[in-house]
Amino acid sequence: MKLYHVAVQKEDDWYVGRVLERPGITTQGRTLDELVLMVRDAIETLWRERDVQLELFLAADIAARVRSRVRKRRASA
Repeated sequence: MKLYHVAVQKEDDWYVGRVLERPGITTQGRTLDELVLMVRDAIETLWRERDVQLELFLAADIAARVRSRVRKRRASA
């Protein structure tokens, strides 16, 4: 299984991901889950690679929002 690193930024209402090992793969999604699906689809379509593993590098503002949501979920559980 191949590992790819994806730099993620927020632009307007979209999460934009760029695969660092593969120039030319930049895609977007309304949610992080949708972005992951779109990145996987782009890799499979362009390079015929399946079952890849992705490591997301979130911009600081996105990471802070994700941590905040996780804390809220844990507190309410």
